[in-house]
Amino acid sequence: MHLNNLKIAWRNALRSKLFTALNIFGLALGFAGFMLAYLYINRETSYDRWNPNYNEIYLVGLTYQGNNTDLTPPALATAIKAKLPEVLEAGRVSYFPWEVPFIGDDGQTYVKDWKTADLSVARMFGIDAYGVQMTETNPEINLLTPEVFQQVFPNDSKDAFEPQKIILDPWGMTMVDIHGVTKSRKLSNLTYEAMFFKPEIIGVLDQPNKSLYQTYIQVKPGTDIIQLNQKIKKIYKHEIAQHHHNATLAFANGDTYLDPLKNLHLRPRHGSNTGYITVWALGVLSGVILLLAGINFANLMMAQANKRAKEISIKKVFGVSRGRLATQFLGEVLLQCLLASAIAWGLVVASQNALQQWLAYDLAAFSLSEQIAWQLLLAALFTAIVSGIYPAAILSSYHPVNILKGNFQTGHRTALFRHALLTFQFVIAIVFITGMVILNRQLDYMRQGDKGFEPAQVVYIKNLALLNKPSDFKPYRDRMQSYPGIEYMTVATSIPGGIGPAASEFQFRDVVRKSDHIGVDFDYFETMGMDMLEGRPFTEAFAADSMKGAVINEAAAQAFGMKSPIGQIIRGCDTDFEVVGVVKNSKMQGFEQFARPTVYSINSACGQLKTEILVKLKPGTIRQTLAALTKDWDSISKDWESSNRSSGGKNFRYEFVDQKYAALHAQQEQLESAFSAFTILSVAIAVMGLFSMSAYSISIRQKEMSIRKVLGASVSQLFMQLNKPFFRIFVLANFIAIPLAYLLVDRWLATFAYRIEVRWWMFALAGITAMLISLLTVTYQSVRAAQANPVDSLRDE
Repeated sequence: MHLNNLKIAWRNALRSKLFTALNIFGLALGFAGFMLAYLYINRETSYDRWNPNYNEIYLVGLTYQGNNTDLTPPALATAIKAKLPEVLEAGRVSYFPWEVPFIGDDGQTYVKDWKTADLSVARMFGIDAYGVQMTETNPEINLLTPEVFQQVFPNDSKDAFEPQKIILDPWGMTMVDIHGVTKSRKLSNLTYEAMFFKPEIIGVLDQPNKSLYQTYIQVKPGTDIIQLNQKIKKIYKHEIAQHHHNATLAFANGDTYLDPLKNLHLRPRHGSNTGYITVWALGVLSGVILLLAGINFANLMMAQANKRAKEISIKKVFGVSRGRLATQFLGEVLLQCLLASAIAWGLVVASQNALQQWLAYDLAAFSLSEQIAWQLLLAALFTAIVSGIYPAAILSSYHPVNILKGNFQTGHRTALFRHALLTFQFVIAIVFITGMVILNRQLDYMRQGDKGFEPAQVVYIKNLALLNKPSDFKPYRDRMQSYPGIEYMTVATSIPGGIGPAASEFQFRDVVRKSDHIGVDFDYFETMGMDMLEGRPFTEAFAADSMKGAVINEAAAQAFGMKSPIGQIIRGCDTDFEVVGVVKNSKMQGFEQFARPTVYSINSACGQLKTEILVKLKPGTIRQTLAALTKDWDSISKDWESSNRSSGGKNFRYEFVDQKYAALHAQQEQLESAFSAFTILSVAIAVMGLFSMSAYSISIRQKEMSIRKVLGASVSQLFMQLNKPFFRIFVLANFIAIPLAYLLVDRWLATFAYRIEVRWWMFALAGITAMLISLLTVTYQSVRAAQANPVDSLRDE
């Protein structure tokens, strides 16, 4: 008997340690999820916060018919600075949307992010350089970042750099002076690899100019921004729009808006707010995971209340107050939370490489800094208080007389509380599983659904070529199409995921509508795999199409109210176009916005240059065709240079259009990865909670089950009796989780113009998955308890 009691005591102690270890590991998983979320959140919310002018800098944009742009005429900044004393600085930034080769004496590199700007922009954004005075006395200051400098001038030191010339290859071997190297800055919305500053970036500001720039202003602290924007609107309408803007552009008839610097990274008015949604989602998800981990702890504390009852009663008999007992329990909780947070830190560090691939972002860029350490410590303290205060209050309230007499029972109150917490855990787990199913379905739809064009096997050649007439492009198209692997080749002003199309006003009869304009060449629709619904695409058999012909999309035909579009005349960009075809709507700007009315023409009347070369490769020939083009590109570019005064670049540079298009949804992909990770965490925490609760429930009901078995109950009956409470919890969790999940996913799907339909089976799949996980968690323990010999649990009675 004595030996048997020792075995029972050892088994109970081992079980208690197992429960404690599970609890601490569950907390560690919660803290690891919190760390991963806040590493991302800290980085994404840190853009420009270091700038002392952070709260006073605004982007001036234009809005028209619900559409926004960050591009403005160059004269606007000059007029604002001259007429509004509350504006301390006004500057413009112009960017080049092509890869440009920068060639030095000893090295070269391709620069993707090259900008020119007023010197006032350097003052606003804290840009400084080694050995260069950033003052108005310098007529021009051309700077490279340290990374680009190292590649162009590998043998020079940035600290003792003397101005040197480089070659900008695409413009006929243009020579440009480089004056210095920019000093490192923290994360900023104003990015660049090369930045060329001038006191004023264009020569004559009071002359009409079709070029557009970003305009930034810095205002005096305390300025009334609403009133300031009204003043800027008046300046734009009365002095700028019709005189310094191409009047046919749609935004010439629009209004201005001011977008604060703090919004530009995550939710700019002229772009997507996906980044903002992602940050908020990660913050909420990390909080939910922490809450689940805290609930797990509280549940286990309450579940093990019986085992600590005698300890509590003896301490109370010896005069320990309830407050001291509660403080002791909270201290134990805090110690376990701190231990779990240390384990979480180690888990994140140890699994950094795997997490980097899974979450699809570079964790090396998210430093484990003092900030995240403080955030983790505060999370541990908060979790300890929230998860420990109720168990501490309950445990410290036990009456020692009843306990020592053997009359202590856990009671329905704590049992209901434990079941409520477990129900909440499974509600969250089911919501996560449902969200993951629907999120994956939506992103699969975006990856594989009908885009209105076919980007597969289309290559974007990034070597710059300025082509505005079909005759400029035809000889090179004919030469390159001689390669057996090339099916079609064309050139355009805009490509999916690249430079956006020009927004202009077009008129059909008395109807005026804002429409996108894309300048194209012959074979454009064939190259992009776009379906013609009516009429014809542009072909050389109809040469007149190159001057007056236009193809419109379905959205344009609907916007203009055209019942029979073919042969109709629409006017835009000072040109009368005859509609020769109607093409199917395409989602070239992604799935988050509806296809806009679009006019395609060979005549680039709206001012954009045809710089985007597109090649459709035949299936099975991609590798060999690209290898041949790479080998022959030097001779091809020489032909380009001799005829077009533009070399097109000595090195063959290309990118697959489907990869470029996929970059539009990169943040959604990150959200998918993060949500999947949090789903696994939530399910793991819920499973650990269910495992511990079922093990405890079975242990305290062991004698009851033995008596039932002695009285003739079968194993299946005992199994059902043990799992009945958990089945009720699961059913209740589904009733709560399904409508909650529907509301959340429907709200997320509302951010997409093109979205999947939510089907009943998605919720059923999530529920069945949660049920299977629950069964696997409790079945082993339940079956083992039901099959146990009743003599083992009843021999000491």
